[in-house]
Amino acid sequence: MRPLKTLSLAIFLSLCGCQISPRVGQPNPQATGQLYVLTSNAILRFSHATAATGNIAPDASISGTSVGLSSPEGIFLDTTNDRLFVANKGASSILVFDQVSTLSGNIAPSRTISGNATHLSAPLSLVLDNNNNLYVADGTHVLVFGSASNVNGNVAPSRNFDMTTTLGQIFLDATNDQLYLAEPTVDTVERVDNASIQNGIGVASVAIVGADTGLATPTGITLDANFRLFVSNNTAPVSIVNYANAAGATNNPDVAPSGKISGAQTALIAPGQLFLNRNATNGELYVADQGAGAILVFTNVANQNGAPAPARSISGGSTQISVNSVNGVALDLTR
Repeated sequence: MRPLKTLSLAIFLSLCGCQISPRVGQPNPQATGQLYVLTSNAILRFSHATAATGNIAPDASISGTSVGLSSPEGIFLDTTNDRLFVANKGASSILVFDQVSTLSGNIAPSRTISGNATHLSAPLSLVLDNNNNLYVADGTHVLVFGSASNVNGNVAPSRNFDMTTTLGQIFLDATNDQLYLAEPTVDTVERVDNASIQNGIGVASVAIVGADTGLATPTGITLDANFRLFVSNNTAPVSIVNYANAAGATNNPDVAPSGKISGAQTALIAPGQLFLNRNATNGELYVADQGAGAILVFTNVANQNGAPAPARSISGGSTQISVNSVNGVALDLTR
């Protein structure tokens, strides 16, 4: 009789339109996407990414001596080709993992870009354009490698342009051929137009700089579909600020941000790489926070201004994410 009672309860709840929500820390089978988190010694993958929260174990972990991670600093996910790029700062290299959604364990990367000819020294951030060119922020330079789907070994970049100041994260608006660069040492964000033809000395069209901007060691950077620019600030007062219509600015604006997420309730301590889910209403922002040892997720970010608590937080011993060891984040909504 016990199984019959259980079945009857399930039918009753279904007829009432009720749902049993998963417990915090348990996956939601209705959620979609794969979340990738880069730590100091592993690439972690969490399924049901759009609802993942709490102290949950990753579904896969790429880790071990064969992987070759050495002080990695950022990741970029090519969802179309199921390919993950890692800026492997400590080894002056770029690691490439093909068919990454199927990988787990102590495995070698599919390809490694390294050697004197590459000019790689301390790669920090990378992005891919629509023509399969890989842009890498390394010190003051942006190195561009062609044929990202098969580039391998000790190969020279096809282009190299210098921005004169040390770069943090970069973001490419491939449609408009505009490259955004965080410059943490000078509290500046620059926009480089015509990124596909830049070579030699990089020419910035616009710089967001000045006391009113609220920039304080800007580190992570991303852009939403309405050209609202989001920047993570790594120095007190720690914050995530945004600026409206960043693509259309035509001068060097010392302007206050349009919105600012800051305060104790936000749980922000040392935010780094950002990833924006544009499919969510008004944007859902994933933040890799070194100080919190967590992935913090904020919803409705286009309208946020104040001290909201994160809608979700992935942290705890089971996640394999720890303080000072969460270096990158990316989201695949196609799988």
